Amino acid sequence: MLSILGMGYYLPETEITNEFLHEQIGLERGPDWVKSRLGIYTRYSVLSKDYILETKNQNPNQALVHARARGETPVALGAKAARKALAQAGVPVEKIGLVIANCDTPFETIPSTANLIAKALGIGSGPHCDVNSACSSFARHMQALSDMEPKLPEFILCVQTSAYTTRTDYSPKNVDGYIWGDGAAAEVLSAKHAGRLLVEPMIFETDPKGADDIAIDAAGHFAQNGAAVREFSIRKTCEMFEDIAQKKGLYAEDAYTVAHQANYVMQDSIIGHLHLPPEKHLRNVQAQGNIAAAGCPSVIAQNLNKLCKGDKIVYAVLGSGLAWGGGYMEVL
Repeated sequence: MLSILGMGYYLPETEITNEFLHEQIGLERGPDWVKSRLGIYTRYSVLSKDYILETKNQNPNQALVHARARGETPVALGAKAARKALAQAGVPVEKIGLVIANCDTPFETIPSTANLIAKALGIGSGPHCDVNSACSSFARHMQALSDMEPKLPEFILCVQTSAYTTRTDYSPKNVDGYIWGDGAAAEVLSAKHAGRLLVEPMIFETDPKGADDIAIDAAGHFAQNGAAVREFSIRKTCEMFEDIAQKKGLYAEDAYTVAHQANYVMQDSIIGHLHLPPEKHLRNVQAQGNIAAAGCPSVIAQNLNKLCKGDKIVYAVLGSGLAWGGGYMEVL
């Protein structure tokens, strides 16, 4: 059985508040709209405020050049999250035998983000690779490792990282600037050593019919069918929570829940539909925006030291594909 030995997360330096987006960037949707539809108040970017103010990020390729010059790339974010996970796990880099990474917004077509992060950390050779299913990648990583379990090396590093603000249109009528933040999360896992969390992946599927509902062109901005994605996300998250709870024999009050960190209001809807105890639904989207695949694991990383032995977690995430996945965790 898989165990997580350590977790880490990292957010870039530039804090983007709603006031900055309203008053300086000139996004047209006001505070009331953001409160009622998103519930997101701050997020973090690899871009500087001056750059966003000057360009409204109309050229995503130029944004990559700007972020590189600042030393804040998805690889840099992922490596910083990974160092925290390794430190918490007490595992030296030379013992990592496999790196699996996800990056929806890679600055390099090749090599893989996994190999670039391995190089940044000083990790040696191994079958390092990217496994990417957008915002559902944390669930995909857990499922992939579970499927590989008999052949896994002693220690594995998983990283989820992205810089969606480099693909965000900050022109006045666009709403994506309110949603996206940048960040990374990382986990050190083992199937041979007990850790802090037991992990049991239980669901992962995709529906290619929805492939066009969420997309980023190779040289363009993020785009989505917002209404369709919102309805799908709420419905599918509720289905996964119910399915996992039934299979594990859990009632709503028995477990902490963690969903994809898309927005706060959507999560309120999920809580209401399933009558979940709000104090046991863990989230951070209100304070750091949607950071894609890193959202769910960053929530767990931020709360791990508050959890007690025997505490249970049910997680469910969704992403482009359309893809969805979830599972069960228990604090050891």
